[in-house]
Amino acid sequence: MNKTVMIGIDGATLDFMNKWMENGKLPNYQKIRKNGAWGKLKSTIPPFSAPAWTSIVTGCNPGKHGIYGFESTGTLEPHLISSRDRKIPAIWNYLTDIGVKNIIVNTPGTYPPEKINGVMITGLLTPSKESNFTYPKNIKERLTRNDLGEYELEQLWLEDFSRSRKKKHAPEKLLNYINKQMTSRLQVGLNLMKEKDWDFTMIVFRGTDTAQHFLFEEKDLLLLSYQKIDELVGKIIDNFPNAVFFIVSDHGFEEIKKIFYPDNVLYNVKYLTPSQDPYNSLVSQFYLLIHRAVNYFLKLLPQKFLKESKGIRKLLFSGASKAKLIDFSKTIAFSTAEGRCIRICRKNKYKNGIVEEKDYEKICNEVSKLLKDLKDPNDGSQVIEKVYHWNEIYGKNAVDPPDLIFELKKGTTAAEWIRFPNSLYDIMQSKKRDIPYIFNQDPAGRSGDHSQYGVFFAYGKGIKTNYRVSNMSVEDVLPMIFTSMGIPTPNSVDGRIHEDIFIKKPTVKKIDWTLSSSKQTLVKGELEKIRGLRKIF
Repeated sequence: MNKTVMIGIDGATLDFMNKWMENGKLPNYQKIRKNGAWGKLKSTIPPFSAPAWTSIVTGCNPGKHGIYGFESTGTLEPHLISSRDRKIPAIWNYLTDIGVKNIIVNTPGTYPPEKINGVMITGLLTPSKESNFTYPKNIKERLTRNDLGEYELEQLWLEDFSRSRKKKHAPEKLLNYINKQMTSRLQVGLNLMKEKDWDFTMIVFRGTDTAQHFLFEEKDLLLLSYQKIDELVGKIIDNFPNAVFFIVSDHGFEEIKKIFYPDNVLYNVKYLTPSQDPYNSLVSQFYLLIHRAVNYFLKLLPQKFLKESKGIRKLLFSGASKAKLIDFSKTIAFSTAEGRCIRICRKNKYKNGIVEEKDYEKICNEVSKLLKDLKDPNDGSQVIEKVYHWNEIYGKNAVDPPDLIFELKKGTTAAEWIRFPNSLYDIMQSKKRDIPYIFNQDPAGRSGDHSQYGVFFAYGKGIKTNYRVSNMSVEDVLPMIFTSMGIPTPNSVDGRIHEDIFIKKPTVKKIDWTLSSSKQTLVKGELEKIRGLRKIF
């Protein structure tokens, strides 16, 4: 069996890489493209890290694995997803069950770590360095400079305050920190690969995502970020030249020109009721002042302090439900998945839901039409590209899906909380009840956001050279890796095998892998069947 490495480059886009490869500025990627297969990789809809990475490692649509964003869709109260929310096996579960050894480093959504045949160090959504974020547990103790290497956890939301300040006052320092974080991931990953016996390794580098969120307009700095990744990928290949490599990103990136707030739209048509009136309440004015003061204060604090302070973490995460200022007992619909989806407050689904089942389709259609008809009041342009009902994207048997999903016009991003008018003057002077739903500046200081197409590269033994692959999606990555390793793919996987990227037509296909009630364990008879098939290849 070929040793196989999957390298995740979060947010990487061919829009930048092709130009820089042609100019010789990404020599390792240029070599991989020339001597391997490559192309665009279609992300999930919407194109977010949590569902996209989960689709990459499961080979399935979010409707099957149940991850649609950073928050669970099973309750009205915000609840960050974890590996326990994933409803189906991931690649490391399948490989563990057939005796294949894994090393998994920094994959988003893997906390808490699962018991696998190998080593797992969890990635984004790990709560803190005090948590047990490694398997086996003793690996955590070895994440020091003098052993496996230092491993600094990335903290959702907490780091954005200092990133925003650095972007404004010291963008070079922000980039240096991002590159330092990526280098630490490489060092830990390489040390594990050199020390342990392994068949499959997955390492995710998220620095390109952060750099493009905050430095999108700084193309020289973005190039440096991509060059750092090019260097790190080259080091892995140099250390394991006989391995087969799959290099993928969960989505692409594009410039932000405007920000859309769907909750503001729903408020304007009385489908959403805030806890406080955005215009006329003294409490709202007070909230606006406090919100700005707290944000300014947090931006001044050192990033290390923000990440290590239990008090700050508790303040931010416990306050997540209040951030939207929504009274769910009087709300018909609200946004989710970072403002790209809508949930209907159904009475038979949510504890405080108010929408009767007989009215559900009618409400969905009304909100869908509302979104389709939206125009930017500043220039009259369309805001929404397309609106989908959940079964059009996720299938009729989807697990707790959001009810409506929409694609935005290029250059527009979204946010899922109610945004107040920009100033106290606007609050006090306005005579109308509607609140704006389009803004030109992101309060977090982001200048770039996710787009639909990431990247796919395959390189090594058995892979065609200088071959451009088409119609690849994130669900196809797992079947391609299994095929390269000589392992049949479960029929339950949505992704397809692109036979055209291989020099010889693969002999392995999809087979029936019946799962037991545990997502990690195959039925014993099926397990023996798979092990027997493995011996053939």
